[in-house]
Amino acid sequence: MPFFAPSVTTEADAQFSFLEQQCSQLKITALGLTDDQARSAPTVSALSISGLLTHAAQVLFSWIQQVRDPSLEVTADDYADYNRRLGLDGMFDGSALPDLDIADVVAAFETAMTEIDVARRAVEENGTDLSTVVPMPHNPWMPKDFVMNVRWILGHLNTEIARHVGHADIIRESIDGAIAYQLNAQAEGQPWPPAEWS
Repeated sequence: MPFFAPSVTTEADAQFSFLEQQCSQLKITALGLTDDQARSAPTVSALSISGLLTHAAQVLFSWIQQVRDPSLEVTADDYADYNRRLGLDGMFDGSALPDLDIADVVAAFETAMTEIDVARRAVEENGTDLSTVVPMPHNPWMPKDFVMNVRWILGHLNTEIARHVGHADIIRESIDGAIAYQLNAQAEGQPWPPAEWS
C-alpha cells in the first residue's frame, strides 16, 4: 500500500522517496470526487482539495527546479513559464480556485510530480551534494540573510507537502467520510475495510 514510503538508503533517497510518497497521498485525496466536491470548502477553512492540489503543484514544480540545477536563479519570468507548463493561470494559495475541473487539476499536479524523478536523477548523475548552496529566490517572504541549500529545499518541500496532505485529509473526510487508509485501498483495488478485519 502506498500509504508508506519505501525503504530508503541514502539521505537523498530518503528525501526524494518521502516527497514522492507525500505527493501521492495528496493526490489520492481527490480520488472519486466530483468537480463540485473538489472545489468545496466544507470546514471553517477556505481550503479545498482542488485549491490545495493547485497550490502544491506550483510549489513543488518551482522549488524542485533548483534541486535539478542548483545554479538556477528563479525569476518572475520563470514562474510564468512554470505556470504555462502546468496549465495554470495565476497564483494559488490553497483557497483560490483555478478555473479547471478536478481531472485537469490532478493532471497539473502529476506534471509537477514527474519533476521529482527528474531532479532525483539529476542529483545522482551530477553528484550533487545536498549541502550545495543555491541562489535565493526573488520573493518578499524570504529573509535577507538566509542561506539556502539543496538539502533545505528538499526538507522544505517534504514539510510543506505533508502539511497540505493533513489539510486535505481533513477536508476529504469532511466531504464524504473517506479516510486515507480507505482511499489507498480503493486506489489499489482492494476492499475497504480489509476482509481480515471482519
